[in-house]
This record gives sequence, structure tokens and C-alpha cells, in this order.
Amino acid sequence: MRTKTKIHLICAIIGIILMAMSLFLETALSKIFQAILTGLGSGAFGMGAALFTFGRWEESQPEVMKQNEIEAKDERNLTIRYRAQALSGLVVQWLLIAVAWICIIMNGPLWVILTTVGIFLGKSCLEFILIEYYQRKM
Repeated sequence: MRTKTKIHLICAIIGIILMAMSLFLETALSKIFQAILTGLGSGAFGMGAALFTFGRWEESQPEVMKQNEIEAKDERNLTIRYRAQALSGLVVQWLLIAVAWICIIMNGPLWVILTTVGIFLGKSCLEFILIEYYQRKM
């Protein structure tokens, strides 16, 4: 097995252990800590099991694995992926402002308004910094 597949299997096993700990240590743990352990355990198990299964399937079909690697490194696919990520970031940015406006109109909590505006400004500043960086680099 490849190293990645082993790591995914270990992640799934750790997830099972965390879920078992939350069940067996029920009386010794607070409800919040028990919920955190259950959530982390189920997330780790789900992710690890899915990636392990996919990794084993890839290993059994090397021609598909090679084709996937070629497609992942293809310039056209990279360009499409980067454009999609940029557009989704733009949509999320303006949705944050919409949420801020809705909270202002509905007299929502101030921390929600300030958080959404702060995330919007942080993303805008990061975007500006990255534009300057890539303009100098290219």
C-alpha cells in the first residue's frame, strides 16, 4: 500500500477510537467535550474511510490513476480550477456583505455585523496584496 493510503486508514482508525472514547468515558467527560470528540471522530472516520477506499480503488487501476495525475497537472484544468476558485471567492465576498446588510436591517447583533464586514475587508486586502505580489512575480 502507498503511504497516503496507510495514513488514511490510520485516520479512520483514530476516528473510531475518538468516537469510542466519547461513549466509554461518558460519565467522566462534560457534554461539550463528549460532543467535540464525537464530531471529530465521525469526521476523521468518514474522511479517512472514504480516502482509503478511493486510494485502494486507484491502486487497483493504475491506468486510471495515471490519467488522473495527468489531468490534475494539465494547464487547461489548472486554469479552469483557478478561475472557478476566484469566482467562488468573489461570490462569497459579496454574500458576506449581503449578510451584513440583512443584519443591519433586522437589528442583528453588532458582533455579527462587524465580523462579516471584517472578513470582507480582510479578503479584499488579501486579494490586493496577492495581486501586487503576482504582478511583480510575473
